[in-house]
Amino acid sequence: MVKNCATCNRIFDDYLDIYRNCPECREKEAGLLRQVKDYLWDYPGATEGKLREVFGVTHQQVTTWLREERIEITPDSSIKLTCLRCGSMILKGKYCPDCAKRIGVQLEQLKKELSPKEKRQHKNIYSMVVDKDMAPGGKMHFLQNASRERRSDSERNLRDSEYEE
Repeated sequence: MVKNCATCNRIFDDYLDIYRNCPECREKEAGLLRQVKDYLWDYPGATEGKLREVFGVTHQQVTTWLREERIEITPDSSIKLTCLRCGSMILKGKYCPDCAKRIGVQLEQLKKELSPKEKRQHKNIYSMVVDKDMAPGGKMHFLQNASRERRSDSERNLRDSEYEE
């Protein structure tokens, strides 16, 4: 799929349709992220303002990295990140642990509901049938499979003719 880069607006091929940026901008972003991570490792209490001052990163970049779990904030940070489902405060990602667990359970249930059902074999199902057409007064007999077709009309007619004689 041909796309425009979200950063530099250049055209690039994205065969898997998973990237927003061209390869050059992704490489630059990866280098910047590596520098930011190294800085945060050395200065764990750094603020978003300090990151902006030192590296020129935007609030949107920091938020994106947090949502993608590429960086993590400390509990005493001034950056506020909330769960997209319930709104509780989180340190990384999109959902709090409770919502992530609930979503996982719901996805598993959906997966089970949408998966093809196994073909059930009706080998040992018996049904009782009263066939009034076979003989006067009708007789009861058992069929092994309920889905088995009834006898053809020619067989029934042959038996009916035997009773008439």
